[in-house]
Amino acid sequence: MIVQRRVFFRGGPPRRPARPLVTAGLARDPIRSTGPLAAVLIVVLLLVATGCRSSKISIGQARDAFALGDLESADKLLSELAEGPKRTRHPSRLDLAMVELARGDVSAAESRMRELRDHFDALPDTAPVIDAASLAVDDRVRPFQLAGYEQVLLRSMLAICSLAGDATDAEAYCLQAQARQAELNRQAEDADSPPPKQQLALAPYLQGTLREATHQNYDDAERAFRLVSSIQPEFAPAAGDIERANRGAHSAAGHGVLYVFAMVGHGPRLVETVAPTTTTSLQIASTLLRSVHNHEQGEDDEPVLPNVVSVKVPQVEIPPSELAAIGVSFGGQLLGATQTITDIGQLAAEKVEAEMPWTIARAVARRVLKEASVVATAQSLGLTGNAAAAFEFAAINAWSATEQADTRCWGLLPREIQVLRAELPVGTHEIQLSPLAFTGQSFAPPQRRSVTIEDGRNHYVVVIAPEQIVSVVP
Repeated sequence: MIVQRRVFFRGGPPRRPARPLVTAGLARDPIRSTGPLAAVLIVVLLLVATGCRSSKISIGQARDAFALGDLESADKLLSELAEGPKRTRHPSRLDLAMVELARGDVSAAESRMRELRDHFDALPDTAPVIDAASLAVDDRVRPFQLAGYEQVLLRSMLAICSLAGDATDAEAYCLQAQARQAELNRQAEDADSPPPKQQLALAPYLQGTLREATHQNYDDAERAFRLVSSIQPEFAPAAGDIERANRGAHSAAGHGVLYVFAMVGHGPRLVETVAPTTTTSLQIASTLLRSVHNHEQGEDDEPVLPNVVSVKVPQVEIPPSELAAIGVSFGGQLLGATQTITDIGQLAAEKVEAEMPWTIARAVARRVLKEASVVATAQSLGLTGNAAAAFEFAAINAWSATEQADTRCWGLLPREIQVLRAELPVGTHEIQLSPLAFTGQSFAPPQRRSVTIEDGRNHYVVVIAPEQIVSVVP
């Protein structure tokens, strides 16, 4: 579910349990007698008792600066966060790559995205049934991993960076993106409960433009454009692309082609919300607990689930923007408006919705394991009656107060990636790029850009526009 609103969170101080309980727990060494979850409990209670230091800067501040076009501040904040705590390091680096692209430093953006691609490729697949770290604390301790569609998108963005630069590796990146897409499709088909196929039309579209520009491989271009049409049937220009490739014509004599790729609107972000438990999520939670119990106890007793009504989960939010598309004009005439080739907001919403039963299930399983650990710790301390009840109440509430939904994400992606293709006569021309509202009217002065068109060749321009045009590359 996509909520069209802007939300800012400011976390208050965690609840503070009585210090004597923590001191007593440490004196009796419950870590040795109650296992690793009890050790986590003691650490959590110590953090809550002493208070946690909050960072002076946040990734949200950097994203707000980017939206306002303050690329220098966004770069400075994200550069600091990119070298900060491991938990938020890689989301910050992904966002920093987008800022570098917007600043026109395409080589730095491409290099950073390449490093990130290799990093995420090296991560092991997370096994959702046995994920001890997230069951002990919360999902934020899991290694940050890109969703499948984001892995394809990262390679597609590498292609766009290359096209905005020397275009040397653009086709290789397109092939990598399509290979990753094919692998994800195979995994979806082999899964017991197949997730929705999240296909991206951007990479095959880029591949089609590059094949067409050879003036030889029109059959490859036509296949690529037909794939685009099947993935994104709403993309009307695909019909013209297919027809043009079929008759083997790149452009009219004495003309070249201008491609404007627009990163339009604020991209999907994750915010914390509360979701009710469902029958499916409780069944998954039971399976998780049974797996943990059998691994530790060697028994087949059915775990008893508590009466958990709701849990904290991430939810997709797309901050509002009146920007609908980018209008492109030449010689005082409107050539057209960019059209959506990839709807990232929709892909993000589908992914979170598909994973929600597992997300809720892990939260329910955590509650069971934490309550069991608290009870065991109270017993190891020799607490009984009201003293035990008070300890358990304080500890469980303190532990629950520290748990948060995992809202890490690649937050500077656009809402949509759009494209416009236009044939222009050979020469150096000035084009105008105007932000268009959903009414079709321009709501800000156009930005002018000089482009040099060569006969029978492609020229690529990248527009970054979260709320208004903040950058045009190159």
